[in-house]
Amino acid sequence: MRRLSLALAAVLALAGASARAESLSVPAGEIARIGLSGAVRDVVVGDPLVADVSVINERTLVILGKRAGVTTVMAFDAAGRPLAERQVIVSDSSAGVTVYRGAANVGTYACGVQCTRIAPTSAVSVP
Repeated sequence: MRRLSLALAAVLALAGASARAESLSVPAGEIARIGLSGAVRDVVVGDPLVADVSVINERTLVILGKRAGVTTVMAFDAAGRPLAERQVIVSDSSAGVTVYRGAANVGTYACGVQCTRIAPTSAVSVP
């Protein structure tokens, strides 16, 4: 019974970790680097129209922003364990929008075919 509880706790911990993917902002036409803690075997891109990934070496990925949007990139080792998961936010630098709703409610959006909120910001001074 104890083994089952430990296995269930490990699965829930991994599920919770994958739900908290880090964000990575990349302007369209530019690149960003992701360093990995182990040797990568497989890489998955949620929407290859938004971003592309190149494996530089077994511990380095380069993300290319292709068009405005949001996608997820995941990297796995030979045993299928996740090495990295990033929410990739690609913005078209000419199509970004910042919305001010009072001093404490500011939102920034990456816009292409549709706008996607990048991250809420607060208490930004307006010139």
